[in-house]
Amino acid sequence: MKYTVITTFHQAGLEQYGQRMIDTFEALWPADVALVIYAENCQPRTIRPNTTVINLLEVSADLRVFIDRHRDNPLAHGRAGPPEVFDPKKQFRWDAVRFSYKVFSVAHAAEHLSTDWMIWIDADTHTHTPVPMSAFDELCPVGSGLSYLGRGEKYHSECGWVGYNLNDPDCKKFIQDFVTMYKQDDIFKLSEWHDSYVWDQVRKRSSPAIFHNLNRHMHSKNLSGHPFINSALGNYMDHAKGNRKKYGHSLSTDIQQHQDHPYWKQILQSQKA
Repeated sequence: MKYTVITTFHQAGLEQYGQRMIDTFEALWPADVALVIYAENCQPRTIRPNTTVINLLEVSADLRVFIDRHRDNPLAHGRAGPPEVFDPKKQFRWDAVRFSYKVFSVAHAAEHLSTDWMIWIDADTHTHTPVPMSAFDELCPVGSGLSYLGRGEKYHSECGWVGYNLNDPDCKKFIQDFVTMYKQDDIFKLSEWHDSYVWDQVRKRSSPAIFHNLNRHMHSKNLSGHPFINSALGNYMDHAKGNRKKYGHSLSTDIQQHQDHPYWKQILQSQKA
């Protein structure tokens, strides 16, 4: 099997977390796993021959059209939303343009990559432990079309990781349906407009047989908030999402699994001190 990881970030993201994501990936992932970076007008450093940097705004006409169409639309930038659910304290849920870069990166990669599995990983993720090829038996299992971090019906999925089996026709259709939601502005018919919520709505319309949920504890209240690090992914990676970016790692209160792992043990001990 051939695996390719993709991600995207802008200049500020590159400086805060993106370069770390690249450096730890290139140091700790198998040499045969490629990395494609959809950079937003920035120039990251890379050393591997199979790490590729692509200017997203140059290659994705669909993204440029979406951004231009909603340049002056407050509904697409988190400044407004459906009156019955809009919360100004959680504007990201309606910031459609902000998260559209991720969606159109997935679309472009799915169309142009020659790989068996395309793996989306958020750029505020870093690798702390070498990833063996054997890990993909669990992370991208044979017979599944997509692997993801579901959190049940109460919360939207954690889309900091999504594995797409590009050999599966149902997976390819899922990607097309996902991107079409943006191309046709159908996202604005939903209650929330960020990529994870939209992704879930498309998932719910798709055959459940193609999805493999990496979150074994999706019905546990203590494990639903940060399933990335508490799944098998936590053996190798940390996802410093949201306010965790200022610390550069997840918090001790996030850690419900892998407490004996050296990386997580160090965080637990340092935050107790």
